[in-house]
Amino acid sequence: MDNKITTYSTLWNLVDIDKKDHQLKDIATLFLNAMNDWPTFNQTDIQDFINELKAYFGTPLTIEKIDKRKFDGQNAWQVEAGSSIAQLIDTSTRFCNQSDFDKIIDSVLNFYNEDFKVVDFIVELKYLTTEQGGRKTPANSGYRPHLKFDFTEEQTSGQQTFIDKETVYPGDIVVAKIKIFSPDYFADCLTEGMNFEFREGSTLIGTGQIKHIVNDRLEKACR
Repeated sequence: MDNKITTYSTLWNLVDIDKKDHQLKDIATLFLNAMNDWPTFNQTDIQDFINELKAYFGTPLTIEKIDKRKFDGQNAWQVEAGSSIAQLIDTSTRFCNQSDFDKIIDSVLNFYNEDFKVVDFIVELKYLTTEQGGRKTPANSGYRPHLKFDFTEEQTSGQQTFIDKETVYPGDIVVAKIKIFSPDYFADCLTEGMNFEFREGSTLIGTGQIKHIVNDRLEKACR
C-alpha cells in the first residue's frame, strides 16, 4: 500500500479536507500556491517542482537567494512562486523554529502522509438495517469490509474511518474516509459520484457513493 504523497493534486486534496487551522497547513498552502504559479506546463510532481525551484533560485534555497532574483520582464511567474516560498520559509522560521527549506517540506509531507494512511477518497455510506440483511451489531471506525464496484468483479478491502463518529449502527448514514488495499488495481478507475457496495464475504452490508477523491492516482482521467 503506497502511502507517500508525490503529486500536487493529492497534497492539495489532503490540505483541502484538513479543517483545522494550524501553521503546517498554512505552510503547505504557500507551497501549493508556489507550485501552482510555477510556469512549467502541467506541473504535477512535487519533487520535479522542488528540483526546478532549486535550479532557478539556487541551493540551499533561502530567502536571500529568492530576493536576488528580480523581475526581468519575463520571469513574473517564477518571481510570484518565489514570493510564496520566501513567505513559507519566513513563517516556518518564526512559528516553527525551522528555516531549512528541505526540512520544512519534509515536515509538511510527513504530517499529511499520516492523513494519507487512512484516506484515498471520502464517501457517504448507507448501512443496511439488520432486517434488510445488514449487520446485527454496530461497526466501529476502522472497520474493513470489502468494496465492490460495478465495473469489475474484483473486490478490495476498504478501511472505513468515520468522520465525526466512532460508531455506526445498522441503518445509519455516515460520511467516512476510505483507504483501499489494492490501489494499483484501481488506478485511473474511480470517479466522484461513483456508487459501490460494501460486504462481509457474500453478505451485503451497505452501499456507498464517492464524494471526493483524495488519491489522484485512482481518479479516472477526463477523456
